[in-house]
Amino acid sequence: MRSMSKFDRAFLDQVLQRTSIIDVVGRKVTWDKRKSQPARGDMWACCPFHSEKSPSFHAVESKGQFHCFGCGEHGNAFDFVMKTQNIGFSEVVEQLAQTAGLEMPKLSRDSVEKAGKTTRIMAALAAARQLFEEALIKDEGKIARNYLQKRGIDSKHWPEFGIGVSPNSRNWLKDRLTAAGHLVEDLLDAGLLRAPEDGGAPYDLYRGRLMFAIEDGAGKTISFGARTLNDDVQPKYLNGPETSVFSKSYTLYRYKSARAKTKKSPLIIAEGYMDVIALELAGFAAVAPMGTALTADQLNLAWRAHPRPVLCFDGDEAGQRAAARAVDRALPLLGALRGLAIALLPKGQDPDDIIKSSGPAQIKQIIEAAQDFTKFLFDTEFAQEPLETAQAKAGLKSRLRARINEIKDLDLKSEVQIEIKNRLNHAFGRFPAPEASRDFGSPLQAQTRSRFGKFKEAVASDELKEIIKNNAGSQIGKKSKLSNPPRILCDLVAATILSPEILESGDEAFSKLEISDAALDEIRNAILNMHYASEVIDFSTLNTHLNNNNSTSAAKLLKVLQKSPFNPFVKKGVAVEIASQNWLNAMEKLQEKHALEIDAHLFTHMAEGDESEAFRKLEQLVHDRRNLNKESQD
Repeated sequence: MRSMSKFDRAFLDQVLQRTSIIDVVGRKVTWDKRKSQPARGDMWACCPFHSEKSPSFHAVESKGQFHCFGCGEHGNAFDFVMKTQNIGFSEVVEQLAQTAGLEMPKLSRDSVEKAGKTTRIMAALAAARQLFEEALIKDEGKIARNYLQKRGIDSKHWPEFGIGVSPNSRNWLKDRLTAAGHLVEDLLDAGLLRAPEDGGAPYDLYRGRLMFAIEDGAGKTISFGARTLNDDVQPKYLNGPETSVFSKSYTLYRYKSARAKTKKSPLIIAEGYMDVIALELAGFAAVAPMGTALTADQLNLAWRAHPRPVLCFDGDEAGQRAAARAVDRALPLLGALRGLAIALLPKGQDPDDIIKSSGPAQIKQIIEAAQDFTKFLFDTEFAQEPLETAQAKAGLKSRLRARINEIKDLDLKSEVQIEIKNRLNHAFGRFPAPEASRDFGSPLQAQTRSRFGKFKEAVASDELKEIIKNNAGSQIGKKSKLSNPPRILCDLVAATILSPEILESGDEAFSKLEISDAALDEIRNAILNMHYASEVIDFSTLNTHLNNNNSTSAAKLLKVLQKSPFNPFVKKGVAVEIASQNWLNAMEKLQEKHALEIDAHLFTHMAEGDESEAFRKLEQLVHDRRNLNKESQD
């Protein structure tokens, strides 16, 4: 049984709110690719608590819960770590709190007093919310009511959004809360009162403002946002101060409500409270930061609700700068389940304006057309200066390379490098636009063009067709403890190490080559990363790269590839242009025929350690085929 009495409930909720159940569980299970839906944070796996062949273990990011339909095990991140690591609740809390970047509360004599303090602060905030909401429908709320009606927010929605008003009086809130038994000290700690610097009596922080209740992930009021009702009074918006229960950088306005709607709507990140309310009333899931630039912790919160939130900031320069800053902040955090899109609004308009003028359908269209962060990143850098000189082009490549290097997720980084290179080639007039490449030919034909001349259709030679056709179905050393990818895939990958020039025209095709073997796929990704970083590619530098990344299995497989005395695509005396075309032809044929391996008989020798004999027979096979072709031509 959990021993939670030593921890404040609010602290535990905060830990869970900042913890991804998918990340925690994913360290112990392998997600089922067929049944899981990463885009929805809905994942399935074989249960780690009992033996099974079909996945019945379910984890849902939006709920922060896991459940096994086979054995009945269920719970949250705390429960999963306790059960899989066999450690106590206190240790689990400490472990997850550290990962979430939270400082553990000091367990001392005043712990109980501190917990009581938190309870009193939360009670004061709840009471303040009720008073603000009641004031809105009384005489002191007339100006605020007129404003809300002008903005199209009907009175039936006011309580739902915690909208109220703070009368323009120095002690209105303080007098009512202290009369109800709340301590002035607690009201100060709750951020409801402000203490003068001269040591005078505390007074109301919010005066003459439209009030918006800010809630935590459980729907409890933790602070307020306030808009002035007199445009001559600054600041226009006033957010509550940092307190023991409220942190601006860790909070998103309307997060609880939005999270419940993300099954039917993408998560929209807007700029302000009124934008969020307008979007929510129009049927969208929407949140907003607390009047500050979007933080890393707010992004992590957003990703818990949806894997690809959409930034929907105002269409003015300030809004676009805010979007650019958000992308900057997101780059090191992005990954397979953590994407980002940017919706470009018409200049000078915000979501509320668009909904009023054109209706929800227009916003839906804008959201559906949102740019992926990669295109936004490219367009932002591309607009810096005209590309009229080699120096300008080099500068663009350098800036983009620096931005891409901020991405920590290696798989995503590799994909972004490929897409950015495509866009650069298009910008420099070397390739068709990435979007246009879908309009003709096969995937390899559409996305690959020879740098040595016009586009060539990839047609495999008779020799290559026979090799693939006659030798399908075998794998490297089935008795080997190393990974055993198909030989033809090994040769294709090894060719790029032996002749990296191939990648000048074939990097896009290479990136899309289907490789199911994890070690060989790691080698491929490392080659692409080094290629895009303009690093020297050979067996030595690649081995260093893999070892630096602790890719032990990939490094072992690389040694096997290096021992090969023969590669059918890279031969002495064969021009790079021909080797490149042969290499592309092979991948095209593999895609068409789905024949991924070469003669099982040849690799029996490899499994037994006789690699030279295996490759001697392969070379003889190719030689014989060539002679037959010559004889038929004669």
